[in-house]
Amino acid sequence: MILHIENVIDRGTLSVIRDKLAQEQFTSGLESAGWAAKQVKNNQQIRAPHPLIELLHKRLEQHELVKVAARPQHFVNVMLNRYDAGQAYGTHMDDALMGGTRTDVSFTLGLTPLDAYEGGELVIEDSSGERAWRLNEGDVLLYPTQFLHRVNAVTSGSRIAMVGWIESLLREPQQREMSFDLYTAMRHEFEQHGKSEQFDRLSKTYNNLLRRWAKR
Repeated sequence: MILHIENVIDRGTLSVIRDKLAQEQFTSGLESAGWAAKQVKNNQQIRAPHPLIELLHKRLEQHELVKVAARPQHFVNVMLNRYDAGQAYGTHMDDALMGGTRTDVSFTLGLTPLDAYEGGELVIEDSSGERAWRLNEGDVLLYPTQFLHRVNAVTSGSRIAMVGWIESLLREPQQREMSFDLYTAMRHEFEQHGKSEQFDRLSKTYNNLLRRWAKR
């Protein structure tokens, strides 16, 4: 399941964050690149701990859809990155383990308005081919870390985002997708008909599957 969630962070907060980031010193993205990724990575970054990362991280992990879709157990290696004109990150695979933590779900949280830069698409390769996203400010893309992906070159302006990885309580992508679909159906039924017999059956199945699948 690849999920694009809009307006995870409000634009007023993002405006303040961008103003603060304009005063920050970014370092080379090669500092966090693996031995193979160093050949294709060209960006800048700010790594945790950092108060702006902590603020955005807290907002992200509290968002209802993020919690339901990713089922986070641990966040790992959360950082801010910036791509200026001409910078890109070629096709690569993220590490399965980071600091002893398994990476199940990747996320990118856009911090820059779409009209402030050109290019910079996040491209994910799956069995159907390639799909590309340009994230507006405050939007997040969640996707299984199993896919090859890249960030196309920014052709003008600067693209800033927060990225990181999640170890999920539900290890398998199919489990996360099925539980998310059930949760969505359960909420829809409740909003339309209240605590109906159908809601109770959906709730029973949803919670018992979580009980069976979740690993701590």
